[in-house]
Amino acid sequence: MHNSSLIVVGLTLALGVVACGGDDPAGDRTAGDSGTGGASTGSGGGASTASGGGASTASGGGASTASGGDPDPDPADARTFDHRHATLDGIPASCIDALKSADFVFHYAHRSHGYQIIVGAESLEANSPAYGFETEYCGVPAETGVFRMWDGMIDNNLVVGDQYWATDAGVGELRTILSEHPEIRYTMWAWSSEISEQTEEDVQRYLDVLDALGQEFPEVTFIYMTGPGDEEYNGVNRAQRNQQIRDFSREHGKILYDFEDLDVHWDGERHTAEVEGVEIPMQHPRFDVETSGNAEYEHTHTTQGSCESKAMAFWRMMAELEGCAQ
Repeated sequence: MHNSSLIVVGLTLALGVVACGGDDPAGDRTAGDSGTGGASTGSGGGASTASGGGASTASGGGASTASGGDPDPDPADARTFDHRHATLDGIPASCIDALKSADFVFHYAHRSHGYQIIVGAESLEANSPAYGFETEYCGVPAETGVFRMWDGMIDNNLVVGDQYWATDAGVGELRTILSEHPEIRYTMWAWSSEISEQTEEDVQRYLDVLDALGQEFPEVTFIYMTGPGDEEYNGVNRAQRNQQIRDFSREHGKILYDFEDLDVHWDGERHTAEVEGVEIPMQHPRFDVETSGNAEYEHTHTTQGSCESKAMAFWRMMAELEGCAQ
C-alpha cells in the first residue's frame, strides 16, 4: 500500500495549456547528444529511486502532488534504455517466459506516438508468437501467459498530460488506478508532439510530479520518457526539453525510456538536421513516412520498422528491470 501520509502536505504545480496539447506532429529535441547514459548497473525490478528536491511550487491551478521526491537520490540507480537496446538478442527464452508468467501488470498512458510501442510489440508477436503481448483498454488483461499491459487510464486511452500528471484530476485518477490495482508495478506516460511546446518549467513540473509520486508509491516504478523527434517544428526547444529529461533522470537515479534516441538512430547511424542554425537530433529518414518508399504504420506517424524497434527496446528494458536479461 502506498504512503498516504505524503498526500497531506501537497504541492501545487501549475501547468500551462500547452502541456495537454493536441496530437499534432511537431517536436524535435535539444542540441545535444541524443542518448546520454545507458543501461548502467542498478537494481533490477521494483521501484526506481525517486528524485531529490521535491516538486517546486508555482502559482495558479494545476496538479497537487505529494510532499516531494527522494531527498537522497543515487545517480548510480539511473538506467537509460535507447537505440542500443533495440534488439531481442540477450533475452533468453526463459526470460521471455518469466515476463509472460509474472504477476505484475504494466500501466501505460499515451497517444498516437506512444502507440508505436504497442503496435510494434503486436507486430513482433505476429512474427514470433513467443513474444506474447496483450493490452486491455483501461484495465487489466484477462489473458494469461502473455506480457500484460493496462492501456490508458480509467475510461480513456488517448491520454494527454492533464489526464496523468499535469492536473489534480489527472494525478487523482492515476492514484486511484495504482491504489486499487497493486498488481501494477510499472507505470509510464508517453509524450507526443506537445513536447516541442513545453517550457523548461513545464518539463520540470512533469519531472517533479513523477518524482513525488515515486515516493508516494514506492512499490511502483515510474518510467520517464523523452518525446518524439520526428518534426522540425520548435525543434531546438524540443531537443532541449528532451535533454532536460535525460539530465534529470541520470542525476536523480531514474529509469528512462529514450523515445527520441530511438527515433533518430538506425543501423548505428544517428541522424541530425540543422534548425534555426542549430544541429539537432532528427528522426532517421529510414523511419520518416515522407521518405520515398516508406509507409505509415497503424496511424503512428512512422514506419513498421520504427515501431518494432521501439518494442524491442521495451522488451529489453523489461528483461533488464526484472533481472533476467543476459
